[in-house]
Amino acid sequence: MTNRGLVPIPFVSPSNSDEFGTPESLVAKLWRKEIFQRWYRWTQTGRKPPYALWHATHQQVKFLPLNSKTRVVLTIHDLNYLREKNGSKIEREHRRIARLIRRCDAVTVISKFVAGEVQSHFDLQGKPLHVIYNGRPDISQYEAVQPDWLHSERPFLFTIGIVDRKKNFHVLLDLVESLADHQLVIAGQNDSEYASEIRRCIEQRGLADRVILPGPVSDHERQWLYEHCESFVFPSLTEGFGLPPIEAMTCGKPVFLARRTSLPEIGGNKAFYWDEFTTDHMVNIYREGMQTFASSPTYPAELQQAAARFCWQDSAKQYVDLYRDVLEMPVEEAFQPRLAAA
Repeated sequence: MTNRGLVPIPFVSPSNSDEFGTPESLVAKLWRKEIFQRWYRWTQTGRKPPYALWHATHQQVKFLPLNSKTRVVLTIHDLNYLREKNGSKIEREHRRIARLIRRCDAVTVISKFVAGEVQSHFDLQGKPLHVIYNGRPDISQYEAVQPDWLHSERPFLFTIGIVDRKKNFHVLLDLVESLADHQLVIAGQNDSEYASEIRRCIEQRGLADRVILPGPVSDHERQWLYEHCESFVFPSLTEGFGLPPIEAMTCGKPVFLARRTSLPEIGGNKAFYWDEFTTDHMVNIYREGMQTFASSPTYPAELQQAAARFCWQDSAKQYVDLYRDVLEMPVEEAFQPRLAAA
C-alpha cells in the first residue's frame, strides 16, 4: 500500500503481469529480492517509504520492501519443515523465518495449530499473532464433468493432492483392498518417487483395476469426483490448513482424516478421524463413519454448514482490520478494494 492515499497495489510475477497487473503494479524482478536488497537498504535511511504497508503472504517470500520504515505483515502457512527436514536444513529454515519475524510488525497464521507451533518455536518479540483462516473456494461455479478414464459403476473413494510422502496416500491401499468392490481415485501431480512406489505396490497387489492415479484433473472433473464419490479420504501427516476436506464437506460428502496437525481443527466434529494407520483401525473407522453418515438424513447439510465457517469475505475483513491496526489508521478511514500482497 502506498502512502498516496493508502491505495493497495498488487505485487505480481512477470508471467502474470498482463493478467493481474495494473499500471501501478510492482513486478517481481530479480533485483527486488530480499537477498539482494538487504545489502543496500542503508541507502534508504531518512527517506519517506513509498509503501506504507507490505503484506508478505507466505513464509517462503523472497521479496520485502527496501525501506525499513515500511510496515510489514507476515503470513505463515505452516512449519511443515519441522517434520519434513532434519538437522541443518531445519536450522536454516528456522533462521530464515526468524529473520522475517524480526522484520515484520504483525504475524498471521492460517490455523490455530500453526499458531501454536509458531509460538513454541519462535520469539515473536511482543508482536501480535492473529489466526485468520483461509476461505473455502467457490467450487460450485464448475459444471461437473465425468472424467473419461472412470467408467465403472462401482463406488469409489476420492482424494486429491500432490502425491508426495507427507500425504501418506499409500495407507489407503490397505483400506480399499479391504472394502469389497470399491475403487480409489488419487488425483494430483504424481511424478515423484513416492508416486512410483505406490504404482509398484498397486501392481504387486493386483489392484490395478481398483486404484487409479490419473494425475492432475480439471476443475470440472474435480467437481464431478467430489459430487459422485462415496467419501473423501485424506490421511495426510502434515497440513497447515487443508482445503480439499473443506471442498468435500461443501459437497456434503463424508470426510475421513488423519488426526494430525491442523486437520481436526478443519474437519471439526463432523469429520471422522484415523488415530493410526493399521488396516483394522482404518477399516473400522471407515465402516462406523459411513454407518453414522447413512443413518442421518441431515448429515450432508451439517457438513456443508461446517464448511461454511471458512469464508473469504470474513478473512478479507480480518486482514483489512489488521492493516488498519498496524498502520494505526482511524476506523472511519476507508480502504480501496484491491489487496496489496507479495
